[in-house]
This record gives sequence, C-alpha cells and structure tokens, in this order.
Amino acid sequence: MSHAPSSVNSRFVDIDTPDGRYTAWHAQPARPQGVGILMIPETYNLNRWVRGVADRYAADGFDVLVPDLYWRQEPGLGLDYNPQDQERGRALNRKLDRALTVRDNAAAVAWLRRRLPAGAPVASIGFCLGGELAWLAAGAGLVEGAALYYPTRMREHLALGSTVRVPVVIHFGELDALHTPPDVIAAVTQATQANPLVERHTYLGAGHGFSRYGEATEHPESAVLAERRTRALLARIAQG
Repeated sequence: MSHAPSSVNSRFVDIDTPDGRYTAWHAQPARPQGVGILMIPETYNLNRWVRGVADRYAADGFDVLVPDLYWRQEPGLGLDYNPQDQERGRALNRKLDRALTVRDNAAAVAWLRRRLPAGAPVASIGFCLGGELAWLAAGAGLVEGAALYYPTRMREHLALGSTVRVPVVIHFGELDALHTPPDVIAAVTQATQANPLVERHTYLGAGHGFSRYGEATEHPESAVLAERRTRALLARIAQG
C-alpha cells in the first residue's frame, strides 16, 4: 500500500485551525463520487498503512483526508508496527486532549466540505484511537455517519450511545481483550441498543487491529466482512 493507485492524486495538505496549522494526508479521486471521508488513524498516526487505506478508498471515488493527531506534540509523525513505536504512540495517545482533537477534526471536515459539491456528505472511518475519535465526531454532529474499528476508551463515551443522531457501525474484535473486552462490548451494547442508528458487530476469532491489511494482526475474513459493512454504510450516507 505504499504507492497510490494511478487514479488517485495523494499529497500532504495544510489544515488551518484557531490554534495553528497542521498537516493531513489528502487522497483525491480521479472520478469523485461526491462523498468525503475523514479517515482517523490508529495510535500509529500518519503512517504508510493508513495513507495506503486512504488511497484505496480514493481509488473508488471517495475524497479522503487523514489528519495528523499528534501535531500539537510531534508534528508529522508516522509510526511503524514495532514495540518501540507502539510505546511511543501510546505515550502520545495518553496525553492527547480529546476535546481539542475533536475541534481539529472539525477543521478537517470543513476543509473537505469546501472541496465537495454543496450538500455532499462526509463520513468518518476510524481505527483504534481513530475509532474512538470517529465516535466523538459522530456524537458532535461533525459527520453524516461513522465506522468505528476496534475503538479505544469506549467506556468513557457511553453517554453518546443514546444521543448520536447519525448512522454508526461499530466493529469489535472478539479477542480484543485490552480495548474492548466482553464487559466493554456489553456496556456499549446496553448504551446503544435503544438507538436504531447504531449497529454493532463482533468478529469471532479477531483481535485488535484485525482490519490492518497486510500486517500480523490482520484477520482476513473479518476484515473483508467489516469493510463490506462499512461500504454499505457509506452507500446509505451517499443516498441521503
């Protein structure tokens, strides 16, 4: 996934916020569908993997923007999947101000909307930390829908389960014992079960990072099914 498809123009762009400017990865489709995606990365931030996923969605016509989550701490950082970088990312994650990050993501969504046709929808797709932030973006009304892959810290955001007003699909890994153990999945289910806009799926045999294509954590069968459901959500959003 290190090279963008020929049908995609990918580059780093600048996003202006009230607190300064940060960098984001923009994957621009050659044949746009008129749907934007705020793709929020894992703890590993703007690494080659998430940029590759953005390019792949752009190849199918989506206008995709991946924000730099750590720009206030270490701008432009992209981490590899090794123990040293994992710990570095976790340390940055622990210090991340969620409220400020929601505001930064609002600036990213505004940047996308200026590029899209008037009234075009924007969805958020988030992985790991990004899944948590996609949930917050949906709860704040920044986007028209969201797909959450193995989101972190969901117990802290259960109140959104009854108040979110856009369609959301949540992908849990059955074996994700650190971030979504059974009691957390049960808590999220209870918090969202009365909200018809939220659907939840638990993938048997899948752990954290199960949709990380090409990496050791990938669970291919679950990754394919989860992406199918995510794209179905995008189709519903596109139809209004």
